[in-house]
Amino acid sequence: MGSTPLTRLPCDCWVQILEYLPKQDLNNLSRVSHDIRDSTELFLYRGIHWDWRNPPTPKILALLRTISERPELAGYIWHVSFVWWDVGSERTKVARPKGGVAGWAKMMLQFRPTLRWSRKVVRNAKYPSKFITRWLTGLFDGDPYAYATLLISQLHNLRSLRLDFSFVLEGGFPGEMLHHSLFGDAPPGALSRFSKLEMADYGSNLPLSEFRDGIKTCQFIPWFHLPSLHTLEIWLHNVEGLCVSPGQTPRRSLNLPNLRSLVIAKTRAPPEDIATLLFQLPCLESLHVGLAYKCRATGEFLWEPECLLHALQIRGQLIKDLSLNVEILPCCRETFLLSPTDEGGKPFRGFLNEFPKLKTVSLPLHLLIGWGRHPFKLRDVLPSTLEALHISSDLWLEVDWMVFEYEALKALEILMRHKERGSHPSLKTFSYHGVHMSDAERGLGSVDEFNYRYLIKREALNLFCCRQGYNLFPRYSDCANGFMAKSVTFVDNVAHWLPWPIVRVDELPASMPRYFISKLVRPLNANTNSNPNDANPTDAN
Repeated sequence: MGSTPLTRLPCDCWVQILEYLPKQDLNNLSRVSHDIRDSTELFLYRGIHWDWRNPPTPKILALLRTISERPELAGYIWHVSFVWWDVGSERTKVARPKGGVAGWAKMMLQFRPTLRWSRKVVRNAKYPSKFITRWLTGLFDGDPYAYATLLISQLHNLRSLRLDFSFVLEGGFPGEMLHHSLFGDAPPGALSRFSKLEMADYGSNLPLSEFRDGIKTCQFIPWFHLPSLHTLEIWLHNVEGLCVSPGQTPRRSLNLPNLRSLVIAKTRAPPEDIATLLFQLPCLESLHVGLAYKCRATGEFLWEPECLLHALQIRGQLIKDLSLNVEILPCCRETFLLSPTDEGGKPFRGFLNEFPKLKTVSLPLHLLIGWGRHPFKLRDVLPSTLEALHISSDLWLEVDWMVFEYEALKALEILMRHKERGSHPSLKTFSYHGVHMSDAERGLGSVDEFNYRYLIKREALNLFCCRQGYNLFPRYSDCANGFMAKSVTFVDNVAHWLPWPIVRVDELPASMPRYFISKLVRPLNANTNSNPNDANPTDAN
C-alpha cells in the first residue's frame, strides 16, 4: 500500500474497520489495489445471503466456479442464508423446462468446467449408489437445490446456516448430505462435518399451506447430532429416528451438548414424541414448540396435554424463554370448535409457575386463561419472574379475531389492575396478535355496540400503558420479541424473524425496550447487512 496512511494503521484497527463495512463498500474497496483486496477478501466472502423466492442458480454456479479455482475461499464463508425472506407473499412461478432452470443450456456451456468439478465432488464423497444417481441427475438438470447443497458441503468453517422450507420438500438434499457426512463413508475432507456450526435453521419458515405427506424423515436426524450447535430451528415432519418407544435402544443418542435454543416449527409429531425428544436435551434455555394438527389431534392434545407439559416442566429449571403454538391445518379451520365447558384448559392452569427462571413467554390466549365460562386470571397463571408476555391468537378463527383481541385486552386490563398492587413487578412488556385500526374499520361495515366497546377498550389500555411506562404492542411486527426466544438475521437493515414477519429496524417503535433488541438481535456478522439480491462476491473477481 506504499506510504499511504493505511500503512501506519495498526492491523487490528484495520480488521475492525473491515468487519463493520457493508458488503458493497467492501466490494468497492477490494478494487483499489491487490494489497487491499487481499485483506478485504476475507470479509467480502464472510456472509452469503440470497433470497430463495426464485433460486439464483447463476449466482450459485459463479460462486462454485470461484471455489473450484480457489478452494481456500470456501474457508472464508461463515454465514449462509438461502431463504425466501417474505414467505407471506405469493411465490413467483418460474417455468422450469426439462433442462432444469430457464436458460440452462446456455449456462451448461458457460460453466462447463464447474459442472465437471461438481460431479467429481459428488463421486468423491462416495454416496450410496441409490443417492448418487439422484444427485448426478439433479446436477445434470440444473437443480438449484442440488447445487446449493453441494456448495454448502464444501464450507468447512460454516458458523450459521439458514435454509428455506423448500429444501426439505424438494428432495431433502441438505439433510441427506449431512447424514452421509456424519454417519456414512465419506472420505475425510470430501464433505464438511460442520464441526464449527453454531446456528442452523432447516425449513422453519414452512407455511401451513405447504404441508405434504411422503417427506423423507431421515433428513431431519443429522441436525440433532452436531455438537457445536447453540441454536437449532427446524421444521420436524415427525421424530422418526430421533425418538424410540420405551424399552427400545436408539441406534444413536442425540449429540447436542451445547444446545441452548431450540425451535420446533409446525410439527405434526404427537406430543408424547416431542416430550421424548425434550427429555434428551438437558441444557435448553430457550424453547419454542409449534404444533400443527388436524381437528381431532388438536382436541386430543388440548384435553390430555400432560405428557408434553411434564417434559416442559422437567426441562423448565433452566428455561428463560418459552413459546408454545397450537395451529390448526387449513383443511380443518372451518370445522374446528373448542367446547365451552367450565373445565376447558384446566391442565394448563399454572404450569408456567414450574419455570423458576422464566422471563419471556408466548402462549395462545386459550392456554393462558382457558376456554370455559369462567376464565382464569392471568395473575394466577404467570410466574413472578416474568418480564414480557405475548398472547397469540392460535385456536381462534379469523372471523373472530376482533373478539380474540377484545378478550386479550380484557385479560391484560385485569392483570394491570393487580400490578398496581405490587403483583408481577418485573412484567413490563405485553403484546398480542391484534389487528390495526384500519384493518378493524374495514371489517366493521356498520359499527355496532361491540365494535365501539372493542375500540374504546384498546385505546384506553394503550393510554394506561403509556402513563404507567409499560410497553404494549398490538401485533408481532410491532414487537421485536414477537417470538421471544427466536434469533434474528439482519439483511439490508431488515430484521428477519423466520418464519415470523419481516420488520424494518428503522420502523421499530421508539419505546422498544433495548433489552430485547440487544438480547435477540444478534447479527451473525457485520457483513450480514448485505441485500440478499446483491451480486454474489465472485463479481469482485
